This record gives sequence, structure tokens and C-alpha cells, in this order.
Amino acid sequence: MTLKNLFFDLDGTILESSRGILNSFRYTFDEMGHPQLSDAELNTFIGPPLETTFATLANGDDAWAEKAIVTYRKYYAAKGMLEAEPYDGILETLETLQRLDYNLFIATSKKEDVAQNMLAGLKLSQHFKGIFGNTPQAHSKTLVLKKSLDLSQSTPNTSAMIGDREYDIIGGQENKVAKTIGVLWGFGDETELKNAGSDILIAHPQQLLEIIR
Repeated sequence: MTLKNLFFDLDGTILESSRGILNSFRYTFDEMGHPQLSDAELNTFIGPPLETTFATLANGDDAWAEKAIVTYRKYYAAKGMLEAEPYDGILETLETLQRLDYNLFIATSKKEDVAQNMLAGLKLSQHFKGIFGNTPQAHSKTLVLKKSLDLSQSTPNTSAMIGDREYDIIGGQENKVAKTIGVLWGFGDETELKNAGSDILIAHPQQLLEIIR
């Protein structure tokens, strides 16, 4: 069946948002008394839910993890989310997909209201029919995508998940979408995406136009 519904990850797929995310982690570590980590280590935290990342760092201290998440989100909402911009070629690709009558959605592990405010601030909201993210009821990429499919009334066999990390590919597979598309301009790499079982890899946003027709 022909693809009609395209679900995009946000960080590392639509937006180059690493500066704001890394600065938010650095601020949180200072506030929480955690040793600072290298940029390479911090980059591995871009993509997974904050609950997963801080649970790992907390070594079983749930109260520490919860406070760290609140601290991170406070900084990110005030400053971090302003330090982002769309990748080269993204805007043109989204505009072309809209003209071709595809339904475009965001499915992100980022907190849903933050993702909505971020895209509104960057004047990108108008490209998407729905912006879905992390909520108390849906915090993993698999659950976020399931919610996105359900609320948008999109059938999996006419849908694709597009993202830069293994979580995006696995989320697509677990929701039985028609295609999972890994992007190589984000925070994951070719090995990670191939090992996750991505159906297709692309190196530039405009390649998406070639493979979905």
C-alpha cells in the first residue's frame, strides 16, 4: 500500500538541537552535584526519554532522578529549547511533502507541550497535522508512536517512522508501520540504525522525496 502518513522524530531529525540539550544536561549536573560528562557521552542521551537517561545516572536513587528531570526541564524551557534550528534541507522537504499531499506528524520522546512550543517558536508548526510527544501515559517512543497513529487515525500499513536513533526504528517496528527510515544527519550513526533494522537509510532530507514515491 502507498505511504500516506509520515511520522518524524524531532531532535536529530527535524531540528539540530544539540547545543540546547547539552547545555541543559550541564546545568542539571552542576545543580545536582553530578560530575560533568564529555560531549560524546552527552550525545548518547539525545533521543531516549529523560526518564531512561536519569534513571541510569541515578544508580537506583529515584528521588534524585525525579529532581534531575525537573531541573533539566526548567532550564530547557527557559533557554535550551531556543538553541535549535532546522537542519539544512528540512524546510524545503516539508514544504514539498505538503504539496504532494502527505500527512506529516511529529512523534518525539520530548515532552509534548515543549515540542509544541518549540515548533511554534520556530514557526514550523504549520507543516504538521499533529505534534505528539512524551506524556505520563506515553513515555517510550513505541507508546508515543502508538498514540500518534491512534489519534491521527493513521493506519500502520500506510505510515512510515523517520528518525535518527534506534528508538525510532524499534518504535516503528513495534507498531508495524510500513517503513522505518533512518536519517544519517542526526545523533545516531549508520551502525546503530542498521543494527536496529532500519528499512532504508538516507543522508539528506531531500532523499526522502525519492524513496517514498
